[in-house]
Amino acid sequence: MPAINKRFVDSAALGRHYDDKLPGFGLYVGKSGTRSYFLEYRPGYGRAVAKRRITIGRHGAPWTPTRAREKALELLAAVKAGNDPLDARMRATRRTVAAVVEEWLKRDQAKNRSRKEVERIMGHDVLPAWGKRSIDEIRKRDVILLIDSIADRGAPIMANRVLAHVKRLLKWAASRDIIENDPAAHVEKVVPETKRERVLSNEELASVWQAAEQTGYPFGSAVQMLILTGARREEIFSLSWSEIDGDVIRLPAERSKANEGRTIPLSPQALDLLDSLPRFEDGDVVFSFTGEKRFDNVGRAKPRLDKVIAFAHGEPVPAWRLHDIRRTVATGLQRLGVRLEVIETVLGHVSGSRAGIVGNYQRYRFEAEAKVALVAWGEHVMTAIEPSKKASVVPFSQNG
Repeated sequence: MPAINKRFVDSAALGRHYDDKLPGFGLYVGKSGTRSYFLEYRPGYGRAVAKRRITIGRHGAPWTPTRAREKALELLAAVKAGNDPLDARMRATRRTVAAVVEEWLKRDQAKNRSRKEVERIMGHDVLPAWGKRSIDEIRKRDVILLIDSIADRGAPIMANRVLAHVKRLLKWAASRDIIENDPAAHVEKVVPETKRERVLSNEELASVWQAAEQTGYPFGSAVQMLILTGARREEIFSLSWSEIDGDVIRLPAERSKANEGRTIPLSPQALDLLDSLPRFEDGDVVFSFTGEKRFDNVGRAKPRLDKVIAFAHGEPVPAWRLHDIRRTVATGLQRLGVRLEVIETVLGHVSGSRAGIVGNYQRYRFEAEAKVALVAWGEHVMTAIEPSKKASVVPFSQNG
C-alpha cells in the first residue's frame, strides 16, 4: 500500500488506493481524473458490522493530503466515541430526488421550450418511484428497474424519453457535486428508435380536421391551427393574442427553437379560425379554458380525437401523432412546388439550406414567399376537406 502524499496523489492511477499507515484512509481516482479522499470504517463494535465509506472531499483546496488525513483522524475519533459520521452527514445534507428535480428544473431546464412536458414526465414516472429517496441512494440498478417498469407497461418509447431526462438530471447533479458519480451514464435505451416518416394522406388529413372541428375549442381548434400553419405544437398551444400582429404571428426568441424570433404567416383560413375563437377579458392565451393558462391536457385529448375519427369513419387514422402534421405540411408544400428554403421558413428550421456558412451570411428569410406558400396550403387543405367542392387552389409562384 502506498503512502497517501502529494507525490502519490499527482501520479495515482485509476481506482481506489489505501494509505499504508492510517487504516481505512485512501484516495479514489475516477475515470474523469477526479481525485477524492475517503475513509472506510466499521461503526459500532465487532467485525460482524459491515464497513462504511465516507467521502472526505476532492483533492484541491482545502483538501490536501495532510488536511484529508487530519479529517480522517477526526472521523475515526468520532467512530471510537460511538458515532457514525456517514449517518450524521446524511441526516445533515440529505437531498431528496424531489428536491434535486425541483432545482434542476429551475436551473438547467429554465430555457427548455419543453420544460412543461419534462416536468410532467418527471412527476408522472420518476417522482412517484424516487421522490422521497435521497439522490445519493440512486444506483444504476434503480435506473434500470425504473426504465424497465415503464417499458413493461407497453410504453418502450416513453421509457426512452424518461431515461433521457433521468440521464440529464443525474449528469447535471454530478456536475454540481450533488452526487459523486452518475449512475445512469452507461444505461442504454430500451429499444432503438428510427426516424419517423409518417405523412398523412389527404383523406387522413380531412378526417383529422373534421374530428378536430367536432372536438371544438380549445384542443380541436389548436389542432386545426397546426394543420394550417405547420408550426410546432408548443408554438401554437402556448400562443398569446399579443403575439398575433395582423396577418402574422410574431414569436419572440424565447418561444422559438432556434432562439431567434420568427414570423408565422397566417392564411385567410387561419385568420378565419382565429376570428371564430372566444376571447377572455382577463387573459391573453389563445387556446385556453380561462385565457390565463394554456390547454395542457394533450395526453387525454388526443385519444379522444382518435375516437371521434373512428366513430365517424369506422376506423381510426393509424399510428399518427400531432408532430406528423408538420411533416405532412412540409411534404404537401413540396408537392405544390414550393422551394426548400421557403418550406424551411414555414417550419422555422435553420437546418438544410440555411445552416452553416449560408445561414450566417444569407439573412434573407423568404417571409413573403412563405406567406404565398401557406395561402396555397390553406386552399389545399380546404380542397382535401371538401373534395367535391373543387376549391380553386392558388397556383404557387416562386416569385411570390
